[in-house]
Amino acid sequence: MANLIHFIYFLSLVCWIGGIVFFSFFTAPVIFKLLDREKAGEIVGIIFPRYYFFGYVCAVMALFTLLVSTQELFGPKQILLFIMIAGWFYAGLVVSPKSRNLKALRQSASSAEEKELFEVKFKKAHSLA
Repeated sequence: MANLIHFIYFLSLVCWIGGIVFFSFFTAPVIFKLLDREKAGEIVGIIFPRYYFFGYVCAVMALFTLLVSTQELFGPKQILLFIMIAGWFYAGLVVSPKSRNLKALRQSASSAEEKELFEVKFKKAHSLA
């Protein structure tokens, strides 16, 4: 049983981190290279909810299996995992919706100055994710 728990722990971490690396360094750059910026942003916006949900599932599985497999609550593994989870949930539940809202406001802005203001705010929020 312990081997299965360790396997699930490592599988969830590998899938989660692998998904981040694959999306960040392969998928998103190719999408933005092949399509115009607006269309690429639209496609990535469709992918993001699934991307974050996949991370939530992997994070919960990793946390559960790590806590079940050890008596330590605040060891180095647990602290690093808590930091990863906090960052992921913040990016997915706070930054991503804020970026989506700013993007919509930018698109509906009436003046060039207003669009530029929302663009700056969008880039700042997007960089946090």
